[in-house]
Amino acid sequence: MKQIYLISLLVLAGACSYPGATSEEQVSAQSLPAPSASYAEAHAAAVAAIELSASGGHAWNSAEVLLAEGAAAAAAGDTDLAIQLTDKARIQAELSIEQAEYEESAWKERVLSD
Repeated sequence: MKQIYLISLLVLAGACSYPGATSEEQVSAQSLPAPSASYAEAHAAAVAAIELSASGGHAWNSAEVLLAEGAAAAAAGDTDLAIQLTDKARIQAELSIEQAEYEESAWKERVLSD
């Protein structure tokens, strides 16, 4: 479980550290949290993050899918996979919020710089 989680984090970190990324974006990707201690903790955090991103109209549909897959894994008794998928759902929701905050001002630079 930890191998898959670490690989996922490395892929995410690599995506956030593309050559055009600012040092702030790179720090954000490098400071990802450790896996949740329990499925209940992971589920509560993911639901809260998804609700927050949805309330602003910025939710990514992948977060809901991952949350459902995590619930299915928990129901099947695979707690490690459930935590991994639910943590991914939370991360997706948090990233959607970060993207929305970034795009709030970034579009002006792209449009008005012409």
